[in-house]
Amino acid sequence: MQQRLSRTTILSVVATGLLSFMGTLVETSLNVTFPTLTKLMNVNLATIQWLTTGYLLLTTLIMVASAHLIKRYPVKTLFLIAITCFTVGDLLCALTPSFPVMLIGRLIQAFSTGLSIPLMFHIILTSVPPQRLATYNGMAAMLIALGPALGPTYGGLLTAAWSWRMIFWLLLPLIVLVFFIGLFNLDLQPFSRADRFDFWGFGLLAIILFLVDYTFNLAAKVGFLSWHFWGLLLISIFLMIGFYSYNRHASRHLIDFAILKNAIVSWHLLGYFLLQFINIGLAFVIPQVAQYILGQNAFVAGMILLPGALLGVVVAPLAGRWMDNLGTPLPIVVGHAIFLIGAALFIIFDRRLTVLLLISFYFVLRLGFNLAFGNTISHASVQVQPHQKADINATFNMTQQYAGSLGTNLFAAVIGVYQLQPIALRISTAQGALVDYWLITGLAVIGLLAAWLSYRLSSKKKA
Repeated sequence: MQQRLSRTTILSVVATGLLSFMGTLVETSLNVTFPTLTKLMNVNLATIQWLTTGYLLLTTLIMVASAHLIKRYPVKTLFLIAITCFTVGDLLCALTPSFPVMLIGRLIQAFSTGLSIPLMFHIILTSVPPQRLATYNGMAAMLIALGPALGPTYGGLLTAAWSWRMIFWLLLPLIVLVFFIGLFNLDLQPFSRADRFDFWGFGLLAIILFLVDYTFNLAAKVGFLSWHFWGLLLISIFLMIGFYSYNRHASRHLIDFAILKNAIVSWHLLGYFLLQFINIGLAFVIPQVAQYILGQNAFVAGMILLPGALLGVVVAPLAGRWMDNLGTPLPIVVGHAIFLIGAALFIIFDRRLTVLLLISFYFVLRLGFNLAFGNTISHASVQVQPHQKADINATFNMTQQYAGSLGTNLFAAVIGVYQLQPIALRISTAQGALVDYWLITGLAVIGLLAAWLSYRLSSKKKA
C-alpha cells in the first residue's frame, strides 16, 4: 500500500516548485527579445546573451553551495531568502533603464533559482517514499524543464502584445501567492549544522566555470581559430586539473564527489548534462532561426516552442510513474533514443525547415527529453546512501544548470562566428544553425550511449 503524503509536504513541494518554475521561466524568456534588446540597449548578440548565460552560470554556482546550505540551515530560512532575491531581481529587470542594471537584476534572480531548485528536490528526496519517488521527481523535472521551454513563448507573446517588461511585471502576483504557501508550510530542519563550507574550492570552481563560459563567448567575436580562444581554453583545462587535485586532498568538500565512483551515477550524470545542454541551447537557436532565417516576429518565434513545452506537463509525470511501475531505467533509454531522432530531423530537413517543421521536430525532441530527464535523477538518487542525497541533488542540479549556460553560449558562439562573415545575415545564420544541428545530434548520440551503459550496469546489479 502506498504511503500517503502529508498536506504540509505537498504544499512545501508546491511552494518551492512554483518558485523554481518562475526562475526557470525567466531563464529563457528574453531569448526571443534579443533582436529588440540589442538595438534598444546598443549591444551585440554576444553581449546580450549574457542575460541568459550569466543567469545560468550564477544559478550553477549557488547550486554548488546548496549542498552545504541545505545541510546547515532550515529550509524555510533558505526559501525566504530565495523568494526575496527573486522579487528584488524581478523589480530591477522590470524597471531597468540599461543593460548593466538588467544584468544585475538577472543575477539576483539567479541566486534565487540556485536555491529554490535544490530545495524542491531536497524536500522530495527526503519526504517522499521510494515507491513514489520517480513520479514526484518527474513532476519536479517537468517544472524545471517546462520553464525554459515555455520561456520564449511567454516572452514572445508579451513582447508582441505589450512590452518585454511585462515578462517581469506579470510574475508579481504569483510571487505573493508562493510566499504565503511557503511561509506556512515549510518546516524541514537542517541535519548537519557543523558542516563547513569550502570557500577555496568554491572560488576556484567559480573561476573555472566563468572562464569556460567567457572563452566560448569570446569565440563569437574572434572565431574558434583565434589564439585568444585556445589560450583561454588551455588555461581553463589547467585550472580544472588543479581543482581535481585540490578536491582530492582537501579536508572540506563542496560536494561529496565520491558519489561519482558509482558508474551508474556517473553515466546518468553525463546523460543528464547532455539532455539539458541541448534542451536549453536549442531553446536559444530555434527563435534565432525563426526570426533571422524565416523572417518571423518574436511572438511566432516563441510560439514555435509552445507545443513541445506543454508536452512535458503530460509526459514527465507519466514517465516517472512508468519507471516506478517497471522498476528499471528502461524509460531513460527510450527517451534518449527519441531525443536523438528529434535532433537528427533538424539536419535532414535543414534546407526545407518551416515553422510547422520546427514545431514538429522540437515536439519529438521534447518527448524524448521528458521521458528521460526526471527519471535520470530519480534512478541516480537510489544508488547512494541517505546522507549523500543532498550531494547528489546539488551535483545533478548544478550540472543541468551549467549545461544550459554552456549550451546557450556554445550555440550562440557558433552562430555569432558565422554572422561575422560579410554576407547576408539570413545566410550566415543558416550556416551557423546547421553546424549547431550537427553538434546537437552528435551529443545526443553520446547521451544515448550513456543511458544504455547505465541501463546495462543497473540490470547486472539487479541480477
